[in-house]
Amino acid sequence: MHQGHRRRMYEKLKYGDKLYDHELLEILLFNAYPRINTNPIAHSLLNTFVNLSGVLNASVEELCTVDGVGENVALYLKCIGECTKYLRGNTDAAVLKNFEDFQAYAVTRMRGRTEEVLEFYCLEKNGKLKKTFTYSCNEKSKVEVDSDKIVKIISTVKPYGVFIAHNHLSGNSQPSLSDDRFTKQVQLICNMNNVNFYDHCIYAADNNLFSYYKSGNLDDIKSTYSLDNLININDK
Repeated sequence: MHQGHRRRMYEKLKYGDKLYDHELLEILLFNAYPRINTNPIAHSLLNTFVNLSGVLNASVEELCTVDGVGENVALYLKCIGECTKYLRGNTDAAVLKNFEDFQAYAVTRMRGRTEEVLEFYCLEKNGKLKKTFTYSCNEKSKVEVDSDKIVKIISTVKPYGVFIAHNHLSGNSQPSLSDDRFTKQVQLICNMNNVNFYDHCIYAADNNLFSYYKSGNLDDIKSTYSLDNLININDK
């Protein structure tokens, strides 16, 4: 019975249905109470602290005064409350308006890395950073990202534009054949989804950064790897 109810609640959350305070609190408590109905405890918490904000801002001692809430659950709710405070204090995402901004941001992200990392940055139309995805193979000299993952990012986030950065620990920022191949894949995926592909930067050091855009390589890739061009080639 509880499993069926939980599944329905998760489906409402997944599909963006309106959830009331007590329903959100029920879902939060699913992890704390894996085998019991969390609805009564959610209502008790709300009766004591008025609303969800009141619950998440309550102290551990205050939370423990509610029947059914022990210290572990109180700490769990307190931790969620602290996370929401952190998010409220960090709502100003980076704004990247030009290619100099892209490269400066790539330097700050890649500096000091001890393994090869690739990051995929999704931007809104005004240049505001919407989402960042970081990939690593846990190897010092290798990072690979399947094209399926890029397709999933594009279809889920729906960015206006993207740019990519990754690092070379060798000290050589020049792109490898696999870097070129990956850049071509991203360009084609972006073109097919009407997403702007701004640049792919390779970081070797603060003063040693390769830009596919500034080198002209990205323009060459875009002229070849577009849906219209590939269709024209196949029609010949």
